[in-house]
Amino acid sequence: MSRFRALCSHRFHALPKTPLHSTPILQRAISTSPQFEDQIPENKTQKGKKPLVDLFKEAVGLREKPESESEGEDRELKKRLRELEREVRRLKANAVTESETPKKKKELKKDGVLKEQTKPKTSSLSSLFSNGKNRDGKRGESGSLEKKEDEEEEPVVFKDFSEDMLLFVSHLHREGYFKDANFLPRSGLIYGAFDDSYSRAYIKFAAERFGKDNQEIAQWLSGSDLKKVALFGCPSLSRKSVFAAKRLRTFFRIQEELVCSKCVLKQSCKFVNQSVWKGDTKSLNLSVVMRLLTLYAMESMPPQLVLPDEVKASVGRLLKEVVRLSETVA
Repeated sequence: MSRFRALCSHRFHALPKTPLHSTPILQRAISTSPQFEDQIPENKTQKGKKPLVDLFKEAVGLREKPESESEGEDRELKKRLRELEREVRRLKANAVTESETPKKKKELKKDGVLKEQTKPKTSSLSSLFSNGKNRDGKRGESGSLEKKEDEEEEPVVFKDFSEDMLLFVSHLHREGYFKDANFLPRSGLIYGAFDDSYSRAYIKFAAERFGKDNQEIAQWLSGSDLKKVALFGCPSLSRKSVFAAKRLRTFFRIQEELVCSKCVLKQSCKFVNQSVWKGDTKSLNLSVVMRLLTLYAMESMPPQLVLPDEVKASVGRLLKEVVRLSETVA
């Protein structure tokens, strides 16, 4: 037994103090394992998002948030758009101010003569974009083609109705031709309501409707008075009035040269010496006659035209005949 113990003790002391001898493969694995431990978090950090600490610092403002290239371009574009919007609002404000402000301000002198004081000119909206050039490419004084408003329009003065015209207007009112007129009260007819261009135009409209509704009385009208009206000419230069007068002259077979040669408006007329052949020229159209009579009775004519007394008398007699015949035939 003692021999066995001695043998075991001898073998135990004979063993090397480094019992584990690592192989080359094991040594390589052991030596490289710390490198993998260092590389794995680094790769995860590169491929993943920002660390939570960095995000927190950017959120609370401890660190400036880096912006990408696309975000920088968007911010620059928004900045330019805001500047453009401010410029457009400024241009609109200048245009409104220019339109509301009168170009010239009148001051009264001590001797009673009006003196015009020109205000400084402001650029219009179109001139800002055209660099002050007009359509011909030349630079003008104000930078744009603007209509001069040096001369003020004279107010239109409406003359009072004659007794014959008042009679005809009253007849139209009784027959219901003014029932849709919004300038008249429902209580009755007020002649003072016909003091503007709208009400006077409404009378012409009502007179033409009256002529269409009472065409049968046209054959009973005085031919001599109608011919005097036809020989005078046209009441205005409007197309409708000119052709109404020409149609009446065609009915009486009056040559256009005979009337146009004496007309004071022939230099401005576009229908000089032109005849009317379309439509029924052999019958007298009462609607055409009523248009001419109302224009002459209201003296709605250019100031160059002066209605002779004999023509005025013929117009008055014709209006009376129209009222009398319409009441008789009806």
